[in-house]
Amino acid sequence: MSYSLISWIPAVITLIVVFSAMVGFFDAMRRSDEAFAAVGRGPKVAWLIGLLASALVVFFTGMMSMFGIIATIATVVYHVDQKPKLIEVQRPRW
Repeated sequence: MSYSLISWIPAVITLIVVFSAMVGFFDAMRRSDEAFAAVGRGPKVAWLIGLLASALVVFFTGMMSMFGIIATIATVVYHVDQKPKLIEVQRPRW
């Protein structure tokens, strides 16, 4: 059997999304509860559960399933919207 490069692309993208969700999970673990409260977009526990669930859903169902797309969007929202605001809140001001 020969596999073309195109057949590997969905699997690679799925692994990237799973890895990104896990990176987001560990990043959220090291942030303080107060930073999440200051940003005001949900408690830390909700983000931790959401990111872990996102990684598991994408890993088991794939990125192109209905729940996989929702999980991928949740992961992207954390990295693009929530994480920069957490960094800004925790940055020391002189």
